[in-house]
Amino acid sequence: MQRPVLRPETGPFRRELDNGSLLLTRVMPGAYGVAIGVVVQTGTRDEVEGEGGISHLLEHMVFKGTSSQTAFELARDMEALGGQLDAYTTKEHTAYTLKVLPAQLPEAIGLLSDMLERSAFASEQLGLERQVVLEEIFSAADAPDDFVHERFCESLYGEHPLSRMILGTEESVRSLDRESLQRFSQRVHRAPNILIAAAGAVTPEIEETLATAFNFAGGEIQRQEDPPVRPSGGVHAHVKEGLSQQYVELGIPALAVTHPDRYVLSLLSNLLGGGMSSRLFQRVREEHGLAYSIYNYTDFYRDTGMLATSFSSSAGNCDRALAIVAEEYERLRAGDIDEKELESNKAQLVSSVVLGMESTLSQMLRLARTEIAFGRFVPLREVIDEIEGITLESVVRLAQEFLDPARQTVVGYGPLARMEWPAA
Repeated sequence: MQRPVLRPETGPFRRELDNGSLLLTRVMPGAYGVAIGVVVQTGTRDEVEGEGGISHLLEHMVFKGTSSQTAFELARDMEALGGQLDAYTTKEHTAYTLKVLPAQLPEAIGLLSDMLERSAFASEQLGLERQVVLEEIFSAADAPDDFVHERFCESLYGEHPLSRMILGTEESVRSLDRESLQRFSQRVHRAPNILIAAAGAVTPEIEETLATAFNFAGGEIQRQEDPPVRPSGGVHAHVKEGLSQQYVELGIPALAVTHPDRYVLSLLSNLLGGGMSSRLFQRVREEHGLAYSIYNYTDFYRDTGMLATSFSSSAGNCDRALAIVAEEYERLRAGDIDEKELESNKAQLVSSVVLGMESTLSQMLRLARTEIAFGRFVPLREVIDEIEGITLESVVRLAQEFLDPARQTVVGYGPLARMEWPAA
């Protein structure tokens, strides 16, 4: 594999602010705009009893007006500046992102600061936005691939908070009121829990603007101690009449984001179901025509992770597809992989990493995510060196650990009340 030519890469400007927040900035020569992120290091897994979905609802409500501006005025003023404002919630953090030209940045940051620090949580707006989130929950329940994924997470993670839905449940969201949102916001919007990152056409003036724009309160963040992950294992079929396809996810708890074998696991996942030349795509779809889509994926969290396979097929083809998946798992556990296949998958991973770093938004999120996970900036060359150092032995070792059919949790949703998994 020919090594990619990388531009010289220096670490970001790193500044610990007086209130306890951390500011990270990175200059990208040739960039016209700046991507800014305010990352709250709290997500679904940090919610306590009675707060299901509150991280996601809070993210929505930040956009719904402040003590001085309505939701429409905020949207109008931000768009008049050409700013592109967005947000998302995950199981471990919530991020508010802004893309803007440097000349408009001070005013745009002022609007974002107002939204995050002075949200009104008006009762009328809360009622409307709660209904919007409920519609989102109902929509996900009607989408078979979303439904089976949520049931899979519940079976895989058990009592661990990673089993929770980011959206919450209908019951939990209906119970969230203005007071609970205010308490949660005060608890998580604390300076030591906030990371501010920026990448692009960053200047010293922009750095100073970002350093002084937010006035989050100080104070320590208390995190709950999570129970161990205890997957249920076995096969779980959720029957839904009227569907012609059986939607299936199967997998196993895997590695944390800081584990030294994380890229080995990513390569193993890619080899199984990362693209059109992957083993599962070739055998299940191309050779046997049993599914339109089949793929593998990994998730990495601060204390655990996931390696999973996902596909859908007609009821009559589901068991045959599962049998082929089990066969491919066993082939890899037996060491059936050569250097050519290994090098091809290394090249795919390296290209994916490098090509994913070309935008200001991706560079900004990279600053934030590596800081949260590792407490430092991780150079691109270091990532590539780790991928290029993967050996056949390390891939087979992880295959033997994580592809044991007897240890998989298999979840289905569709017309079948029973599915045949060879190890069940």
